[in-house]
Amino acid sequence: MSDDMKDFYANEDANEDSKSDAKVILFLIIVVVIAATFWVAGQ
Repeated sequence: MSDDMKDFYANEDANEDSKSDAKVILFLIIVVVIAATFWVAGQ
């Protein structure tokens, strides 16, 4: 998998930045889903 990532990004820094961004976005999606679940349950 890490070899595949090298094909898409010019250097290792860009590769690491994209992985970090993906983790942040995944965390935000999880938080939004949990918040929406509690909001709907409270209706």
